Amino acid sequence: MCDVETDGRPDPDPMDPMGDTPAARAARFCKLGNFCVSAPLIWHGVHAAEPILSIARHFLGDDLVLKFNTVFVKPARTGSETPWHQDNGVWRDGETDPFNFWMALDPPTRSNGCLQFVPGSHTGDIIQHVLYEDGIHAELPCDLVKDTLSRGAVAHVELKPGDIVCWHSSAWHHSPPNTSDQGRIGVAGVYTTPAIIQRRNRGWPNYRWAMKGGKVVTTFPPEVYPDDGRETKPATPFPKM
Repeated sequence: MCDVETDGRPDPDPMDPMGDTPAARAARFCKLGNFCVSAPLIWHGVHAAEPILSIARHFLGDDLVLKFNTVFVKPARTGSETPWHQDNGVWRDGETDPFNFWMALDPPTRSNGCLQFVPGSHTGDIIQHVLYEDGIHAELPCDLVKDTLSRGAVAHVELKPGDIVCWHSSAWHHSPPNTSDQGRIGVAGVYTTPAIIQRRNRGWPNYRWAMKGGKVVTTFPPEVYPDDGRETKPATPFPKM
């Protein structure tokens, strides 16, 4: 994925739009991690806005903490594939029930790499993810993916700007390369709760309060959720294939 500086801006080094090496493909998997908590328009308009919080509140309750926030960029003709994975299989942090969302800024279609899901996969086990030499991050084993896809339909999530797709952290999902002339940008986030955080086995540095007691937290910069000081262990390295 793109290297990102602390202020959210990508490194100035240009990507190779035609390169087919693992490094070139990773450079085209562009995301601005933790950018949204430094951008008030995105924070107040998306992550700390009543429309999305009301949905997350329905599933998680009145106290909501933003765990991850990202802007995903899939440029026209060069945007790379995101491999099949489960968020729980990548994170491996013990928080197995967060609420995930992705909001379209450009219309995602089949041709420019819209999200794909395996319906019902969220009810299954968390699968051991692996690292392939040419992969951009940990993913579901290819043989398992091929077998699963051969036995069932895939949901292609085409959206209009402003539409949101939400999913459970164990759902299998994927985004193919963008081979079209239309770029695709989306804003994503993951909400958790204080109760879920208590089950974590390793920490994340970016927790921010979004809702307390059913009321939206409107402060900016976003209020940091305090670290409880528990000692956690690093995750075991992914098996390499």
